[in-house]
Amino acid sequence: MKKLIALSAVFGALFLTSCETGGPEPAPATYPGDSLTVTGVVRPLVIETTGAWCQYCPNGAEIMTMLDGVLGDSVVLIANHVGDWFSADNEASAKFDDNFPTSGVPNFYVNNTDVGQSPATAAAAATMAEVAFSLEADVMTNTTGTSFTVYPRIKVLETKTENIYMVQSYLLLNGVVAKDYGNGVDLNQVSSLPKVSTGSGTTPTTWAQDAAVVAGVPLITSGTTYTHDEVLYRHATTAVVGWFESTDATTSDTSMVALGPWGMNLGDINPLGNAYAAGDIYGTRYTPFQFHIEKPTLPFDADFSVATIIWELRQDGSGDYDYINGVVTHID
Repeated sequence: MKKLIALSAVFGALFLTSCETGGPEPAPATYPGDSLTVTGVVRPLVIETTGAWCQYCPNGAEIMTMLDGVLGDSVVLIANHVGDWFSADNEASAKFDDNFPTSGVPNFYVNNTDVGQSPATAAAAATMAEVAFSLEADVMTNTTGTSFTVYPRIKVLETKTENIYMVQSYLLLNGVVAKDYGNGVDLNQVSSLPKVSTGSGTTPTTWAQDAAVVAGVPLITSGTTYTHDEVLYRHATTAVVGWFESTDATTSDTSMVALGPWGMNLGDINPLGNAYAAGDIYGTRYTPFQFHIEKPTLPFDADFSVATIIWELRQDGSGDYDYINGVVTHID
């Protein structure tokens, strides 16, 4: 018995010695999107086709304000400008215009359906729809303040095979005062509606009447400066697949991918390609990717937000895309 006890003591000492680290365990690396939880929320897309030259587009701006006031971040709101300064050299705007065609402005799409100038009912109903993917996204500004990095996290809600799904992030401008900034940047909102007083030169356009009334309360009050909001301005042009877990880049397995307006094929980071199993999550330390959006130098003040969207390539050979789900991330 004494020998048995002695052997136990020896083995115990060896075990303790083998577990000795010589210091505290290093803290595990934290992936930037680790704080995000994807719950399966459905957020319909509402696209307003508009323009600063459009005499009746304040009606569309009023509708967008009401949707924002009632549904908030439960919807993805995007104002796609055509024929004005915002649309110049804006590849994303041109692609949206082709993918969501209209015969006049202002005009609205809810998800993939043209709803004319009546998006509210369709948008509210679409928040109850079932979709195959859900997502969240974190956005960080780089240390020099010259670009934004987007970390999407995507969850598969319904098993899908052989479909092509794309993911992309778009920079939106908010709070742009409608006035003439000179050098060809005239953003005065032209209007023939009595509810709006069109500005002149650097004097901004204003709301001449209360507008966007919800439950008897105007979300826009008379005299308020007219602003352009949720303006589609540019898309992420670069994706990095992989993750720099340390400052030593030689130990990190990353690759850089150039992006078009519809983004990156989600199958490129899925080990099973275009086969997706319900419950799988992408955009973790095991399937890392990030998007980079250059921060623009603008002739006016603006707030920024980022809309991250999952698209499905239509199988009719048209090359067009259907909206699946999305999220808007506000940048502080």
